Amino acid sequence: MSSSRLGGGTGDSNEIAQGVLNTVRKKRGPNSVTSNACTGCKRAKAKCDGSKPACQRCVNRGQQDDCFYELHTKTQKEVMIREIKELREKNTWVDLILKAIRTSEGGEILKRLKNGETYEVISQSLERPPFPGFRSLSPRSQVQLTKAIAEFRMDLEGERNSGNLVEGHGWTNVTRNEDLIDHLLALYFTWVHPVYMVFSENHFMASFKNRSDLYCTKALVSAILAMACHLFDMGDNASLWPGVDPEYLRSRFLDEARTLLPQDDRPKMTTIQTLALIFLVELGNGKGSRASHYIRLAADSLNTRLEQHYSTEAMEITRWGIYSLNVAWSGLTYQIPNIQGTAEIAAEDVFQHVLLDNHDGLWRFYRHAGDFAVTSEHPSSAVLVASEKARLMRLVHESIHLLYDSHDKRITAKLLLKQYRAYLDWERALPEVIALPNGISSAIDLEELVPHVLSLHIEYHTAQIHLFQPFLHMSHFSGPTRQHIMSITVDHARKAYEAMVLYRELFTCRYQPSLQTFCLLHVCDVLVRFSPSQPLASDVVQFCLETLRETADGRGGFAICGPLQEMFRRTAELCGAPMPEDLEDVMGPEVEYTTEDFLNACTRLSYKQPVDKIILNMDRNITIDFAHEWKELIDTSGASSTGSSERAQNMRIDDLLND
Repeated sequence: MSSSRLGGGTGDSNEIAQGVLNTVRKKRGPNSVTSNACTGCKRAKAKCDGSKPACQRCVNRGQQDDCFYELHTKTQKEVMIREIKELREKNTWVDLILKAIRTSEGGEILKRLKNGETYEVISQSLERPPFPGFRSLSPRSQVQLTKAIAEFRMDLEGERNSGNLVEGHGWTNVTRNEDLIDHLLALYFTWVHPVYMVFSENHFMASFKNRSDLYCTKALVSAILAMACHLFDMGDNASLWPGVDPEYLRSRFLDEARTLLPQDDRPKMTTIQTLALIFLVELGNGKGSRASHYIRLAADSLNTRLEQHYSTEAMEITRWGIYSLNVAWSGLTYQIPNIQGTAEIAAEDVFQHVLLDNHDGLWRFYRHAGDFAVTSEHPSSAVLVASEKARLMRLVHESIHLLYDSHDKRITAKLLLKQYRAYLDWERALPEVIALPNGISSAIDLEELVPHVLSLHIEYHTAQIHLFQPFLHMSHFSGPTRQHIMSITVDHARKAYEAMVLYRELFTCRYQPSLQTFCLLHVCDVLVRFSPSQPLASDVVQFCLETLRETADGRGGFAICGPLQEMFRRTAELCGAPMPEDLEDVMGPEVEYTTEDFLNACTRLSYKQPVDKIILNMDRNITIDFAHEWKELIDTSGASSTGSSERAQNMRIDDLLND
């Protein structure tokens, strides 16, 4: 190597020394330079660091009192136009509210306002449109107007209790790419929020836009973005996101959410919401055992006295959302929900103070940037679905105690069929906009179906399967009785399977909820075991394995589907079900799963119900009493629906199921 490369030559040494000397003599400029310099730096044609209230150069010269910044003419005009527009919008909403107060009920409204009642509660009790002429608007205008009213009311609430302003550059330190953040938020609110509604979208977005930490925190945003990374499908759009790795992003967002979680004895509502979302992220990662701790902690915190005063509406959405998520996970993994977090809320009425119309927006199919511009919109009914899901989860909660709690009452035929009747009543009482009384075939317009409605029905049919399937493994039931139980179980499995097939056709299973993969296993398991010819067991096996592969596909997919897929493959083989000819392609890359992988996936070595434990909890007379209780159930159902005793005596199982 030459001496000049090493810097050892005499001439080079002199040049280096002179360069160092020049560097020392050179005046240091500011560390950062702004394009909008203060007036003093502009006159001196000096570099300005843009510090406020005075730049460092003016401070050093004792001219801080004369340091000020002028906005460019174009910027001044834009600011003025924006302020005028915002003021006009505020004035419009204030005028509308005043008109409502001037009606005959104005005195009562003012009295209730003085008593501290919220705008949400008062509007709900009026049982009329918020303003005259509201019913004459188009459905889309109604949604937009109602949403704007809700946002205005939250602005007024915010003047009293707005939280603290969030400091820093943004809601996350992982990335400054606003397009990427917007894309992830769109994925979350399209596919996750309508199914697992653990916070109020309106309250969250108001805080998000206003940079308030009352209903939105950096930890919560990071958890949302981490969950959305599970749905980040690069596909043919990799060129839009150069250098983006969804799996790496997810781990970064998840780490940030955990790091930012406050360690307070009195948690904020946003802390509880963040814990619930971390549960979903970790579950998607295939860490169900570790994830369980987060949802239990969130549920335990439901009855904790929170640090701040929150909107009653926002609190109810969070309480019921986390309750539903906790019970759903407990039901799919056969655990007793922690009583501390669920006992009180299970006795309450669902969504007492939640205005469904204020939240009921529109849903669009979204996967990639730009989809909103080309996809059609449909009524979402997301909050309505969330309220009905909470009612369903109360029934699931009761079923869990009936089947698995050895300290509770024994499982009698009367209790079992009483629970079955409660499920049927729930389905019958569903609002028409989200009801499918005769399965998918009853849907008037399949294009109007939204994924969270299908998911709700899939969860319902899975709950019915869990209620009856254990009894198919008992040899004590008579032939006709066992056939009745099998008919019920298989009928619900077929309807759930039909919904899952449609879900895949309409939306692809790449975006299906993580807990829905457990429902998929139970539904397909029943069909393979007890109805191998309708549909064909080979078709069911292929569908289940392909769906799980599709859900796990890509760098951001749900890793939990890998061990679940292997569990089902082994079960199907034990049942003698035909395997797909292209099994290797269907299964994907070969992976050797360990016992730890299976335990991590669903907290147990198998997804199947612990039948032996359930049988131990059964009343010894259940097989004797079942026929009598079944006849009584049929009589009651027939009499209530037809009023004919003869019809009640001869009612078939299909009539009961489709009542």
